[in-house]
Amino acid sequence: MLYKIKRITLCLIIIGTSLGYAQNRSIEFDHSDWKALLEKANKENKLVFVDCFTTWCGPCKWMAKNVFTNDTVADFFNKNFINAKIDMEKGEGKDIAKQYAVQAYPTFIFVNGDGELVHRLCGSSPAKQFIESAKNALDPEKKLVSYAKKFNGGNTTGQVAYDYFTMLAAGCQSTDEPLNLYFTKQKESDYTSRIHWNIINHFIGKYDAPMFVYLESNKAAYAKLYTLDSVEMKLNAVYNQGIFEASRKGDIPAYEKMKEKVRASGTKDAEKIIARTEVSFYEKQKDWKNFASATSNYVEKYAMNEANALNNAAWSFYQNVDDITQLEKAARWSKLSCEKDDSYSNNDTYAALLYKLKKKDDATKAANKAIELAKKDGDDYSATETLLKKIKELK
Repeated sequence: MLYKIKRITLCLIIIGTSLGYAQNRSIEFDHSDWKALLEKANKENKLVFVDCFTTWCGPCKWMAKNVFTNDTVADFFNKNFINAKIDMEKGEGKDIAKQYAVQAYPTFIFVNGDGELVHRLCGSSPAKQFIESAKNALDPEKKLVSYAKKFNGGNTTGQVAYDYFTMLAAGCQSTDEPLNLYFTKQKESDYTSRIHWNIINHFIGKYDAPMFVYLESNKAAYAKLYTLDSVEMKLNAVYNQGIFEASRKGDIPAYEKMKEKVRASGTKDAEKIIARTEVSFYEKQKDWKNFASATSNYVEKYAMNEANALNNAAWSFYQNVDDITQLEKAARWSKLSCEKDDSYSNNDTYAALLYKLKKKDDATKAANKAIELAKKDGDDYSATETLLKKIKELK
């Protein structure tokens, strides 16, 4: 997929009943050492809630500023937990991160007084959702350790497995090993059941996973039960992930092998997946000549009706391509994106390309239009004003 990240502010807006008054309370964090925290948890018969953060983690900072300071969140956590906030890259945090396999941020773990992991969450979320997720740590039936015991108890049903995998995913934990273990204990005749299709569809993500290989080999059977479109969508998602991973690593043998695998799969979108990945591959290699060729191939075959894809491609050319013929092509894409979606971002890209092509009058007109649209929608257009100054300096 082609991406354009350009002067866009991503905002998380929490709408709730508390917006009508000031928030005065926040989670009270205990900064004692780890041993003291566990002793306190045992003494008060509470769990230790740990905000596992790093100084560079943006979502961590967002949670600290917008969720931990919410009155309802503060009251719930202060009442029910011993709260700790620990940098996973400093001091005791390094050992804690290793002990509890913390690899994504923010991660939130709930530990009992004996240091045993009871529950875990991962990622930022609005206040209401955060509280509801944390309540599971207090529920004997819904905490992660309970699902693990059910799953490993020897009488695992498909629904128990699905719920366990859901909890693992919610804590940014790999489901690969338990998934493989689960299916080795199931009858092959049951692989196509509704619950097993749900497990495959939601949790199988690697193209070499045994159950994905099984899905590939039995595509027709699954398609008959759950529609061809849904099966194709799952296959394509995994192919995309696999080929992009090989591309990202710059592993050329693995990349070529994945292309062969995608073509051999028979999926109707095989060539589209490969064409889109070629763009990413050459971009990663900083091979701008082949990047331009691959982007042109993808856009003109598959994306001429998609305003966002046209805009992304045009902006990539503006940033990385200097050939006039290629830039003229990108300007045509950009103009078409504006016709399909007359937005600030699209017009700004068009103005930038016209500037690079030294078309002063047309660039000025496009930049001014972009600014007008930004003012109308309340967008930040400071970058376009800077561009407009550069345009005016053209001879």
